[in-house]
Amino acid sequence: MRPALQALEGRDFDIAIIGAGINGAATAHAAAQAGYRVLLVDKADYGSGSSARSSRLLHCGLRYLMPGGPVTTFLRHPGRFLDAVRTIKRSMAVRSELVRSGKAGLKPLRMHYPLFKDGPYAPWMVDVAFGILGAVSDGKVPLDYRRTSAARARAENPFLAFIAQPERIASIASYTEYQFDWPERAVVDLAMQAQAMGAVIRNYTAATSLRQQDGHWIIGLRDTVEGNEATIGARAVMNLGGVWVDQVNALAGKPVSRKITGTKGAHLVFRLPESCRGQGFAAMSTRNRPFYCMPWRDLHFFGPTETLYEGDLDDVHCDRDDVDFILSEVNHLFPALKLGRRNIVSTWAGIRPLTFDPALPMGHRSRRIYDLADDGLPGAYALSNGSLGAHRRTGADVLQALQARLGPPAGAAATAVPEDWSRTPADEHVVTLEDHLARRRGRVWDADLGLADIGTDAAELGRALGWPPARVETEIVEYQRLAQRLYGVR
Repeated sequence: MRPALQALEGRDFDIAIIGAGINGAATAHAAAQAGYRVLLVDKADYGSGSSARSSRLLHCGLRYLMPGGPVTTFLRHPGRFLDAVRTIKRSMAVRSELVRSGKAGLKPLRMHYPLFKDGPYAPWMVDVAFGILGAVSDGKVPLDYRRTSAARARAENPFLAFIAQPERIASIASYTEYQFDWPERAVVDLAMQAQAMGAVIRNYTAATSLRQQDGHWIIGLRDTVEGNEATIGARAVMNLGGVWVDQVNALAGKPVSRKITGTKGAHLVFRLPESCRGQGFAAMSTRNRPFYCMPWRDLHFFGPTETLYEGDLDDVHCDRDDVDFILSEVNHLFPALKLGRRNIVSTWAGIRPLTFDPALPMGHRSRRIYDLADDGLPGAYALSNGSLGAHRRTGADVLQALQARLGPPAGAAATAVPEDWSRTPADEHVVTLEDHLARRRGRVWDADLGLADIGTDAAELGRALGWPPARVETEIVEYQRLAQRLYGVR
């Protein structure tokens, strides 16, 4: 059951983790298993931020070898190339670990990347890129890389029937990628396992203040639904707020340097011809950024966009400019599909919490774990650009940074818990109908956005949680509003 906030008043923890996205949940899991006293809180639901709004790819790391500009970018900035190699090495390691573990709901898919005769990347460059990926991998989960001639690809690849100017294609590079069918479920599972190992976890609980007292952190908390408040203590604070990291740091009342640059990734969902089912297509947009056509259940989505975002972090959706841009790119790449607004099934958008770098207006894609002692906040840490796929590695790395300060835990290491705990709404801390349909059941990702059976689903949830009829109706209306605003077509 979700603990009452008042019951936490005055309690002390070794580690207070602010932000229960994929990295917060993974860190809480690692720290609780190690034997630390852990608190995990989030101002909204578990996994409801960027973790729920990505392109849902595990990512082998190929994109990091595409500098987003002329190929000579890496020659002019060798440090960026070394960063890219370190990042893809980590990407390939976590890819192997996650795929072999059989966890996280990963599904293999075949990706196809066209090499145009006049394109930015020559065939040999792509061969070299995949050679680097293979060289830094452990070889246990192959990429199955193959480059096919244009003539053979036209006979085998369903997308080439719709592509613009097929005569421009020199060859097609194909490889195996993996997709998270439901990353929000992975977040909830990690959080619930952390709780079973002794962590105190609570959604809809905002950090409202951070102050130090005698080398200890004093943290104010507020229930964002009921308004109740409590104050707890912690030996260390881990700010895993994602795009909200800078806002959380500001709670300490000191001038902490900026850590995050947010870029927006928007996506459009369509129903493509049956011949394309289960196949993905990777290309470069007219802005020379990675652009995907990804299978999604029995649908496909196109995206993402990549634009600087400085708007409301709590109201991120696919706007008119996003729709216009993606439709333009889709019809530039696949004019024969003749897709328009009328064909859009649904949309979504999220913000990437990239590393702030004054020299890079669109942020840096390398992950950073910050010791905020450098900003006058000893015992506090923050993370930027922790990817969905690398969450277990990130959790372990964050724990290592915390251990350097805290020393070994006073408690004994916990035994890993089985994953077959009770998945009832109350046990999984469901507060709203959206929590249930979007993150516990994944219904929001179906073509109907979970709206087709909403009356039945809401009534069943209401009975489980003891809601009166008026609350059930309110939850239905609110879910319909959110589904249209966050996933609908404007």
